[in-house]
Amino acid sequence: MKKKFLGLSLLVVLVFFSCDKKEVMEGTDFSTEVSTEEAQITLPTANFERRTTVTPTSEGTDYFTSGIIEYHSNGEVLATVDFGDGSLDSEATVTMENEESKIKLDKKDCKVKGKKSDYKKVIVEPLVKSRDCDFIVSGIIKYYNLKTGKWSATVDFGDGTCDDIAEKTTKSGVITFTISEYFK
Repeated sequence: MKKKFLGLSLLVVLVFFSCDKKEVMEGTDFSTEVSTEEAQITLPTANFERRTTVTPTSEGTDYFTSGIIEYHSNGEVLATVDFGDGSLDSEATVTMENEESKIKLDKKDCKVKGKKSDYKKVIVEPLVKSRDCDFIVSGIIKYYNLKTGKWSATVDFGDGTCDDIAEKTTKSGVITFTISEYFK
C-alpha cells in the first residue's frame, strides 16, 4: 500500500510540474528541471529490451529525423517509435496497442514550476516510463542554453531498468545522480 501511495504521489508531482503546466512556484534549477521531466511513452513494464530496427539518423538537427526503435518484452513488441522520413518536422510517431500518437522532440517553450525554462530541450530518445516503476527508465534529452544556444548538458535516463538513476554529461564530465533525491 505504501509503495502504491508513493507511486501515485510521484505521478501527481510529475503531472503538476510537467512542461505543459503553468502553476506558479518559487525557484528552479537544472536538477529540478531534470527530475520533473514528463515521460512521452508509458509501457506496461520496465526491464524491456530496446531494439533499433532502422538506424536513427539526424539531418543537421539534434533530434532524429529518421529511423525506428522498438521496445520489447517477453518476445512482444510493446511500442514502436518511428522518427520519420528525414524531414525536419521534430516529431516522431509512437505506435502502441495498434494506436498511433505523435511526440514532440524539440521543446523550446517549456515551463518548470510555472517559470519559463532556461533551456531548449531536445529529445534524442523518447522518455519512457513504465506502469510498474516510479521513474523514467529510459530516454535521452539534451539541454541547450536559451540565451546562447550552446549545449549545456545531456541526460541519459537509462536502459529500461527500474531505478531512479540517471547520468548527466556536461563539458566538465559525467556524473551519476538519483532522481528521487529531488522529491524529498
